[in-house]
Amino acid sequence: MNNIDKNLILERFVSGREAGLIERYIMDGPMAMKVEMGVSEAQWRVIFDYLVFEHNLLYKLVASNVEFFSDFYVRHGVAGLRELLDIEAGYYNQVFEAVFDFLAIAHDGLRLHILENREKYLLALKARGIHYLKKILNVDKAKYEESWLHVLEFLLSAACEAMFSEQSYEHGVRAFSMLVNGTREHRALVKHEIGMR
Repeated sequence: MNNIDKNLILERFVSGREAGLIERYIMDGPMAMKVEMGVSEAQWRVIFDYLVFEHNLLYKLVASNVEFFSDFYVRHGVAGLRELLDIEAGYYNQVFEAVFDFLAIAHDGLRLHILENREKYLLALKARGIHYLKKILNVDKAKYEESWLHVLEFLLSAACEAMFSEQSYEHGVRAFSMLVNGTREHRALVKHEIGMR
């Protein structure tokens, strides 16, 4: 779609009504708005992008519903949140960064997300390495270095705890086996007990 067509769509559906459209989006969501406005998917994308890039729609949405989006991020991570917000394409990265900073950094969502999913991230770290983990956690920029160090510290602690628990269990099984073997009654076998006649 060329710029003239985009401008015509914005003039027809958006011009002068930005604040009201943002409020409706926050209250009703995109599906209800698309139906109510009677726009095609391509027209909706033009309207959505304009409200996102020019009027900070997603940040306003998330800030208005912090509890919901924080909980969603903790359970589903970056990929799930981007899918929910319908901003999976790369050109939304900068817009998503503001949302991520708000939820993950300012509202402690990253720590809670790691806590909730530590086994999964320990496996990812072992299997794919640090760079992969930083990328899927969205902390691969220099400004997130302190947050990344906290993530590593937590994962190290979780890994040590898991190893300690596993070793403790193995030691416990050995000690129990020795205790049981020490109290077992030892007696001579008689031929008829072993099936001999």
